Amino acid sequence: MSAALTALLNAALARGLIAPAAMQVWAVERLLQPPVAPVATKVAPWVEQQGVGSYHPPRVPYPLAPHALALLWGEAAAFDLPALASLLLERYPPHHPLTLVLEPDERVVPLVLAELATTVLPPASALALIVPALAIEDDRRGLDRLRWVITRLLGPDGCPWDVRQTHQTLRNALLEEVYEALEALDAGDMALLREELGDVLLQVAVHSEMARQAGHFSLEDVVQHIADKLVFRHPHVFGTTDVADAGQVLRNWDSLKAQELAAKGKTRASALDGVPAALPALAAAQALARKAIRAGFTWETIDQVWAKVAEELAELREASEPAAQMAETGDLLFAIATLAHWLHIDAETALREANARYKRRFQVVEQMAAESGRELRNCTLAEMMAWWAAAKARSDGQ
Repeated sequence: MSAALTALLNAALARGLIAPAAMQVWAVERLLQPPVAPVATKVAPWVEQQGVGSYHPPRVPYPLAPHALALLWGEAAAFDLPALASLLLERYPPHHPLTLVLEPDERVVPLVLAELATTVLPPASALALIVPALAIEDDRRGLDRLRWVITRLLGPDGCPWDVRQTHQTLRNALLEEVYEALEALDAGDMALLREELGDVLLQVAVHSEMARQAGHFSLEDVVQHIADKLVFRHPHVFGTTDVADAGQVLRNWDSLKAQELAAKGKTRASALDGVPAALPALAAAQALARKAIRAGFTWETIDQVWAKVAEELAELREASEPAAQMAETGDLLFAIATLAHWLHIDAETALREANARYKRRFQVVEQMAAESGRELRNCTLAEMMAWWAAAKARSDGQ
């Protein structure tokens, strides 16, 4: 142990600022070393693939244990206070108390994290920054606090409403939260997406805590399972497998999924197995078409797909009985979902966006009717079509 560190520890101990049995000690120079950014040789990172910025690796894992007291020490010249403040703010709140201990005169300077970046250091040869442990209720940026909140809600003296819920009573809530996240995605609203993803994460945490209390599995089991699955299904990233393109990635994915099922003593009798029954019908149609195509059941050219759509439309026009019309409508929708796959379009997303466009345009038509002093039911078709064209031109021009 260096003389400077010994002196700093003694000064902090003398003032009751640290408890050696329950603390972590970091050389600040080592702590501030930025994470090494791997150099892409085959695949550029997401941010560069999408053309929205340059890649900066996260600190994984976060170097400090926020729930234990930390002492950061080093020569005064090694203390890059703005960089250190940025690191601490990743987990600690701006109001978190800190203490600077300076050598050689053992001077003590109390401050809060929000002041650290702009603090002017007095002359010193070495110094230590003491970061008290972060209480779980103040760890607002950590997953541990989320677990603490959920366990309180579902634990002794928790919320009377929450403790009466079951996996089944929360089923619709999970579905609604996922759809609200999709709505935020479609709107391109990143602030709203952050909020809605939090709501989805809440559902994951609640179901996991219910399962833990019942002795089935815990949130840690969920995390372990998905991480292990991703590593296993990406041997071209975490192993030594070489892939030529994204298509080979998908083929390997299907093969590895089959291996997982076999390890569980299960097999899929059909290439179409594995499409969730609760999936929206259009999304399920495209998933079924995609699986059939991967299995080799597919058209040879897109012109044949277009012909199939025309054939199904003609059959619908010829159908006269309600049952036949129902069947032919389904066949036409399935053919269109297949066409969307050939066009590299997600049919569910396309229909959601069409729904949103229709709603916007219809509301403009309603407004125009109101401005004319009438309700839509009292307007002529020609008027409504003219307003619709105006609404379409307005929305397309935005």
